[in-house]
Amino acid sequence: MAKLTDYLTAETLGELQEAFTRVAAMPVQVCDATGRPLAADCSQRADESACIQAPIRVDGEDVGRVIACPPADGGDGVKQSSEQLLALMADVIGRLCDREGQLRTRVDQLATLYHVTAEFAGAGDLQGVLDRVTASVVEVLGAKSCAIRLLNEDRTELVVKSVANLSPEYLDKGPILLSESRIDQEVLTTGTPVCIADERTDPRVLYPAEARREGIVSALCVPLTYKDDTLGVIRVYTGTPHEFDWFEVSLLEAIAAQAAAAIVNARLHSEAVSGAQVRRQLRIAGEVQRRMIPAEPPQPPGFEIGAVYVPCYELGGDFYDFIDLPPDNVGVAVCDVVGKGVRASLLMASLRASLRAHASNVYSMSEVLGWVNRDLCDDTLTSDFATLFYGVLDSKTKRFTYANAGHLPPLLYRDGQFCHLSTGGGVLGIDPDAHWGYESFVLRSGDVVVAYTDGLVEAMNFQSESFGRVRAEVAAQAAIESGRSADGIVKHILWEMRRFAGLTARGDDLTIVAFRVL
Repeated sequence: MAKLTDYLTAETLGELQEAFTRVAAMPVQVCDATGRPLAADCSQRADESACIQAPIRVDGEDVGRVIACPPADGGDGVKQSSEQLLALMADVIGRLCDREGQLRTRVDQLATLYHVTAEFAGAGDLQGVLDRVTASVVEVLGAKSCAIRLLNEDRTELVVKSVANLSPEYLDKGPILLSESRIDQEVLTTGTPVCIADERTDPRVLYPAEARREGIVSALCVPLTYKDDTLGVIRVYTGTPHEFDWFEVSLLEAIAAQAAAAIVNARLHSEAVSGAQVRRQLRIAGEVQRRMIPAEPPQPPGFEIGAVYVPCYELGGDFYDFIDLPPDNVGVAVCDVVGKGVRASLLMASLRASLRAHASNVYSMSEVLGWVNRDLCDDTLTSDFATLFYGVLDSKTKRFTYANAGHLPPLLYRDGQFCHLSTGGGVLGIDPDAHWGYESFVLRSGDVVVAYTDGLVEAMNFQSESFGRVRAEVAAQAAIESGRSADGIVKHILWEMRRFAGLTARGDDLTIVAFRVL
């Protein structure tokens, strides 16, 4: 049970008592609900039996009394006026108590808001943030319940994300489509709060019967907005008719603003964590993929082989490979799978496995590419394709047999001139019945073959010029004629490309393979 001293100190009550005594020109005393004086008597009561009193009420509850002793010879008129004055004094004290109570409530609410804001700032997971918000709103505003609804991806529906003190039956009442909810449309379009005096009878409410069963009466709806981006709405409900004052509206707006910022931060944190996990997985996958690329090219008798592979991202679609083929043969493959990143890397791994499997068991060059092509067509979409240059070196006879499946024609440098190795057919992965021709010739001492992917010739500089085939041939010729080894040739070509492109970002994977006949 509340007491008068819960609101006003004895010192304040004493000052009021003295002021009332002077104004009334008669002894006045402020007492508790039992009649016990709460301040020192300002004067001796003239006649105890003639005393009158008025109750002091706060929120409909008696918390004290004002007692006065009018002159005994004053007559009925004096007594009546004294009673009216006393009632006025009691009302003044009651109003002071009520104001003090409101002030303390506001201070408590602001203190709670401060702590709630600190909690929001430290929250990491999104659901934890939302649950803190709804629970805090109920606590701060002394409400019956609270709910947060966030807009879905296409911003057509408000989806329940967190509630406090709402039953599952009420939550299952149905969707809140933005096109059908006039209240939420007003809140989200204007960015201002909307008060609902009675959800049971307001024609704008979508589910009045469900609100009646839930015991919901009044409601306050406030937008969740962060930097002009509206995320959803927060609603607070009361179980009795309630008119939200300016302070309560402002308080909920402050909570909503902090909550919206916390929601955005939580989403960013979640995305950062997910992104870090994805990047870690990509690094691991990139390491696995790079293990598929030979660390060192073989050096069969009579040949030098050099190779370089530079992926654009962690995962790439290019690859080169060397396959041991008996007797004394080496398969050389340079491949470019369409696209970049994860999808291209998966296609690359599949195609490499298919090539190795068929090259080891099939002698005919055309049949090898035919089997690889059918595997790719069976396992991928029509938009997935790859270019492949595949050749076989015979280290004894120096015979080189190759087929080109839509790949950039490698360069054969012989007697100071380049020719292009283009015999073959179209790309892999489009037509399961496609056929590839092949060419076979004997290499001479000093011959050099350079194969590369389009990441070399399509490299751009700051003037939006591509490196191009001509520059690639010039770089290759300079390296060859200077007597560089096969490894030196691929490194020189790569260096020239990088010198040309400067610090521009690479847009594609890059692979260069060269072999020189000793």
